[in-house]
Amino acid sequence: MSVIVDKNIVVPLRDGIELRADIYRPAAAGRYPVLLQRTPYNKELWPITAMTLDPIRAAAAGYAVVIQDVRGRWTSGGGVFFPYRDELNDGYDSVAWAAEQPYSSGRIGCYGLSYMGATSWLAAASGHPALHALSPTTAPNDFWRDHFWRGGALNIGTLAMWAMRAIGPAALIRGRPKPAEFFPLLTQLIDDVDNFENVLRALPLNQFTPTRPDDVAFLPFFYEFLRHPVQDKWTASLLMTDKHSQVTAPSLSIAGWHDLLLAADLQHFRAMRDGAGSEHARRHSKLMIGPWAHGMFHSVVGDLDFGFRANGMFLDLKEDLTKLQLRWFDRWLKEERNGLDEESAVKLFVQGRNRWRDENDWPLARARATPWFLNGDASFSSRRTAMSTDARSFVYDPHDPCPTCGGTLLLPTQYSPGPVDQSALLIRRDVLQYTSSALSTDLEITGAVTAVLYVTTSGRDTDFIVKLCDVHPDGRCFNVCDGVLRLSFRDGQSRQATEPGSVVKINIDLWSTAMVFKAGHRLRVLVTSSDFPRYDRNPNTFELAHEATKLVPVLQQVLHTESGASHLVLPEIHSN
Repeated sequence: MSVIVDKNIVVPLRDGIELRADIYRPAAAGRYPVLLQRTPYNKELWPITAMTLDPIRAAAAGYAVVIQDVRGRWTSGGGVFFPYRDELNDGYDSVAWAAEQPYSSGRIGCYGLSYMGATSWLAAASGHPALHALSPTTAPNDFWRDHFWRGGALNIGTLAMWAMRAIGPAALIRGRPKPAEFFPLLTQLIDDVDNFENVLRALPLNQFTPTRPDDVAFLPFFYEFLRHPVQDKWTASLLMTDKHSQVTAPSLSIAGWHDLLLAADLQHFRAMRDGAGSEHARRHSKLMIGPWAHGMFHSVVGDLDFGFRANGMFLDLKEDLTKLQLRWFDRWLKEERNGLDEESAVKLFVQGRNRWRDENDWPLARARATPWFLNGDASFSSRRTAMSTDARSFVYDPHDPCPTCGGTLLLPTQYSPGPVDQSALLIRRDVLQYTSSALSTDLEITGAVTAVLYVTTSGRDTDFIVKLCDVHPDGRCFNVCDGVLRLSFRDGQSRQATEPGSVVKINIDLWSTAMVFKAGHRLRVLVTSSDFPRYDRNPNTFELAHEATKLVPVLQQVLHTESGASHLVLPEIHSN
């Protein structure tokens, strides 16, 4: 089918703002379902807008595809961009507009990756009846927490990178500085991105020079997010978590085990299955989880090759991401009986075994929550061993933080996301290691992983970071999942100082995984107190880290006593 492209078509909003969209549609006259993507990253930037669904292929398959610049970005009007604030109403108006076009059948689907996934969710939550299906990929749920705060620690690497590189250049252009000022400002912004880690070491972060704190029209959201380290009335306005009951269309959520929005995608699926606004949406929403990092649907993730089947172009040797989503939209927008109803609700990639597996639900009901202990002899075991010491200790010095080494990252390209060899960390004195014996049989861990630590610190506040790792027979050690907790935020609601030297029980969410630790491999847990520049450095003084001008080293302890038995809870899967 031949395709035509209409450029910069005006989409009027209720408040008079005009957004602009590019439209890819069949050349033949007729009415077609519409697929809507709303992006802050430039509707013409195909490496992002076409990453999970090719609009030309979709148009050739009988869809009109509308890719729109959101308010305040690129060709659209609307003043200074502020993430998510206007996307609910703007999504409603955009869906309404798409349903009324002469080429439209009146049935709309929303899709997109990351921010575009969030605009899909918010359009669905807006309640417009023309929206019949959505396919959000790696999409936030709590837009304040999922991007920029985790366990009370500021995800400064993502916030700074997103502000400086993804949003900053276009925001600079829209600000229309004088020609004599523009190129020096742009050059400095690019130099700051290239000098990322050193720039982030400057204190205090609430005077972060690259985001020009004195220019309220440049990147105002950067400082607004810093002003809300705990949930409050403002952060409540950035929640999708209370809106799934307003979504009546089924969702196909696509997630990655090494994606910084993994937890959000799992929350979306559970919320849709339990409380979507229609029985139709509750029954038919689906979830796919690959071994991917954010925006990377390759077979090689970090330092590991998960095999041909993992690649987004050859999913399980059956189809690519475009075909997967077109089948989804064919079912709900064209009402084709294509077998989708009979497919499993969950399709997950089991790492280590490197195969896809169908499941009926998430989390898996057959997973057994099993404690594995961090022992005083540095062993990691499902049984507590004789203590060689009641506690192990290390010094955390924020002047020399533990460097970021893999994980659920969204950072400049010199920081590789996903599973990365941890050798650089194993030689550091501020990293505790706990290692199991070699496994005699395969061990599958699929589900949520939690660390329960009994700790002390000589500071009034500090961080603890835990990584679960897979140690190969050749000694290479790869991170599987991890988590962070800032002690002052340990109740998740308000800040409270720690009494130096007192024993504190903390729970650290390592999110979820599906991993087979093969026979001959060992499990290893790393415990440290920094992961920089992924997270901001805790000054250990009970000051807010982004306001601190002084950093103080502290002594940390992890306890292994009978009453303070630090451990991980692993969701073991056993064969019948």
